Amino acid sequence: MASPIWIGGAPAVAQIDTVAIPTDIEAGQTVTFTIGHKTLSVTLTGTTQSAVVTELMAAWNASTIPEFTEITASVGADANDEEDGTINLTSRTAGKPFAVTTSIGSGNNEKQVITLGGTAATGGTFTLTFNDETTTPIAYNASAATVESALEGLASYSSGDFTVTGSAGGPWTVEFIGTLAGTNVSIMTIDVSGLTGGVNEVQTITSPNNPTGGTFRLGYGGQWTGNIAYNASAATIETALEALGTIPTGSVSCSGGALPGTDVTVTFQDNLGYADVALLEVDSSSLTGVTGTVTETTAGGSNLEDKTVYFWTFNEDSVVSGNNYYPFSDEIAASVLRGATASYSTSSSSFHITGGIDEKCIQGGSYAYTVHDSTVGKFDEDEPFTITCWVKPSSLGSRSVLVIKHSTKNDGSSYPSTLDSNYDFSLTMEPSGYVKFDVLKSGGFHTKTTTGTLALNTWNLVTAIWDPDNTTLSIGINGGALESATGLTVGAAAASSIRYLSVLTQSVQQLSGYIDSVGIFNDALTLSESRTIYASGSGEDYPFPSDGSNEVQTLALTGSPTSGSVNVSYQGVGVDIPYDATAAEAEALLESISTIGSGNVSVTGGDWPGTALVVEFIGTLALTNVESLQIDTSSLVISVSETTKGVTAPTGTLETTVTPLSQSTTTPNSGPNCWDVAANWSTNTVPVNSDTPYIADSDVDILYGLDQSAVTLTELHIEQTYTGTIGLPRINTDGGTGSSYFEYRETYLKVGATELFIGEKEGDGSERIKIDLGSVQSTVLITNSGDSPDGNTPPILLMGTHPSNVINVNRGELGVAYYPTEVSTVATLRQAFFDDATDDTTVYLGAGVTVTNITKTGGVLDINSETTTFQQTAGTTTIHDGAHSVLNILAGMVNYNSTGTLAAVNLSGDAVLVFDQDARPKDVTVINKYSDDSEVFDESGCITSPVIQLHNCGDMSTLHMGKDFKLTFSTTT
Repeated sequence: MASPIWIGGAPAVAQIDTVAIPTDIEAGQTVTFTIGHKTLSVTLTGTTQSAVVTELMAAWNASTIPEFTEITASVGADANDEEDGTINLTSRTAGKPFAVTTSIGSGNNEKQVITLGGTAATGGTFTLTFNDETTTPIAYNASAATVESALEGLASYSSGDFTVTGSAGGPWTVEFIGTLAGTNVSIMTIDVSGLTGGVNEVQTITSPNNPTGGTFRLGYGGQWTGNIAYNASAATIETALEALGTIPTGSVSCSGGALPGTDVTVTFQDNLGYADVALLEVDSSSLTGVTGTVTETTAGGSNLEDKTVYFWTFNEDSVVSGNNYYPFSDEIAASVLRGATASYSTSSSSFHITGGIDEKCIQGGSYAYTVHDSTVGKFDEDEPFTITCWVKPSSLGSRSVLVIKHSTKNDGSSYPSTLDSNYDFSLTMEPSGYVKFDVLKSGGFHTKTTTGTLALNTWNLVTAIWDPDNTTLSIGINGGALESATGLTVGAAAASSIRYLSVLTQSVQQLSGYIDSVGIFNDALTLSESRTIYASGSGEDYPFPSDGSNEVQTLALTGSPTSGSVNVSYQGVGVDIPYDATAAEAEALLESISTIGSGNVSVTGGDWPGTALVVEFIGTLALTNVESLQIDTSSLVISVSETTKGVTAPTGTLETTVTPLSQSTTTPNSGPNCWDVAANWSTNTVPVNSDTPYIADSDVDILYGLDQSAVTLTELHIEQTYTGTIGLPRINTDGGTGSSYFEYRETYLKVGATELFIGEKEGDGSERIKIDLGSVQSTVLITNSGDSPDGNTPPILLMGTHPSNVINVNRGELGVAYYPTEVSTVATLRQAFFDDATDDTTVYLGAGVTVTNITKTGGVLDINSETTTFQQTAGTTTIHDGAHSVLNILAGMVNYNSTGTLAAVNLSGDAVLVFDQDARPKDVTVINKYSDDSEVFDESGCITSPVIQLHNCGDMSTLHMGKDFKLTFSTTT
């Protein structure tokens, strides 16, 4: 037992609380800070932890709420002074504590959601594991209450630690409460292996047309099995599949008989179970029994096959007949091996090829040219024209080159070295196998004769190269690098006529090929237009003869298939044709192939498989040596079909929907006004059980650390020499912003004391002593007090709930459970006096006081609740509320303002009982008057049925009644 003395004076230290922001916090969530009765809510827009920290800190510091302005928010940092995802809340006044709570979402308890996903479970159970403890099995369709009971059955937890809501079968929301409330707990895990509901995929391998030998392969996930015999058993196929790296051992089960007579069923299980897996691939190219053949019965083609390039020439006004075209003889065309020049002939109105170009010119030498004058002027520069070239790449070998060269202008100046929009070059690959090269120019041919020499490197060159190996057309300009494209169209060169045209092989240093004629037209010609023009000639060997042969190919099936289809393709594009197709069905399907097109084949023969189908290429593919059709019969011998689609098994997921904000006090508050700081006591220890502290000879307030409810003191002495204050006022007015707020901190010193002494010795005393004795039985002696802080509120305010509490007041002012909602219990109140029985003491009993016995020998008393026995010998008492059993008034005045029933009043001496302060109706059972000097005042007549018994007295003038009353007399016994 120690007797510490309050000295105050501990150094002031500012409290710091640290709030940790979760890493999984999301935009749209609401973070709420609460101090007392005030809240600050922030709906987050930040998407990262750092952004949220900045956002919350800014919102806090911008707040004008008085409670919040007492605290500063700052970004937290680790030992290396780097941001660590926390916010520091620091008291602006060192030594002044605060209490902040934080929450996110709808609360600060963590919430996790359990969802059974995938295919809806049809049966079975699942388990939950939390902090290494696993629940008993939970039914797939369990209620929320069942899930809650399973969690509460964990060894380390109990009822009240979990709340589960949700529908039967989930989703279920688990809120962690009780011992887990406000804690950032670890996420639970779920085991759904006991649930049922998934479906394993089943695929069937079929051999419909009974191959007679050979092998096949199966593929899955990009890997292929080894060769499997055509008559393999189910076990052999299972072994082959499990040998793949993409199929774990035990993940397929094959059943059924041996191929080809019986289908083999493949069930995907274990690691591949409960899933919609990819269809097995089949390679049956090595099987025998059903085959397809394509035979070229008639080779397609025309007389064009020994030519490489054909040009034709007509002026825009000429008629397509007679000498308006100029075919060249083989002798003239042969000279093109060394090159050719061109001139305009006025006699034939044609553009002629008449000379050659040697190798050194191609390599960069000079070239002499002549342009003949013309008075005909058929090709005015203001009129557009087109030169069309048809090139047969297959005749030129691997690469074909077309070179167009431009010479000088009319005035002898050079053409620009750059291309412009006066030419449009269009190169397209026709289905016939020709390359079509159209040159459209906005002006006509020059008519002035010019002679001169021009170096090759001043010419404008456009080179077109066709590579049949990769079906690419390339363009090069003025000797620049070639740029490849397919179906390329480009804008091209200067505003002038075309002078020279050549056809080159792979090397531009050697010329080869044939040029038969050159034609100039208003628009580019189609292949059919070209044929029509040249078919109108007069028996000469024109470049586009109308005769030739259409390609004919025969498609046959062997092996007598009875089901399925084959794939027939042309130029890499295919279509499935039924094994028993008719000619009409096959023709329609072949014409659906994009590389063939409608109207370009005619099919006869059939029906398959007994009779072959005969395919003739017509339309745009007529007179053409086309590629061979390709036929694939692999699907006729082995096929795989999905007989049961795999369905995913039930799954279980857990996600956190509310993550609590973790908050801790990293620097506790400390200062000279804290009861709980050891440095403020003479013993350097905070008072503990059985101690007898003294608060005296000091003016240092005791304001914080007031909750000492776990401590029971033997005695507590608060002397009159102490002029500081104990406890906080209900309204805080020292927030620093000029605003007040309802105090949210503890306002009473909560400490048990067997005996409490207030007011000993001489001094001014304290104007505010607030003590809550809790449930400890206490005897209180008040011998003096300071003055009221506001003229109304008693300087001493007490609370205590033990039913045997005793309060003795000899001088001073006291309030018991003074404020609304406060409660206290007083077994005995003794109110006395030292000097003046009238007003040495003032006691106020609040509405929350339960009082049994009152013995009053002086002072002023206000009662706001029931009493059992009351005795007054001096002073004034006012009863505001409650029912009262017996009032023994020997002297002094009692004002009865309560509407509660007054069972009996005993008046003697010069006692005065007044009912007139409150005129509401009152129920008084009996008033016993034992002396003539005692008086009763009910001028207002508020007593409903007054009954007065006069005991050995008879002075009726002391009865001031405002209505009739019943009066009885009795004698002293």
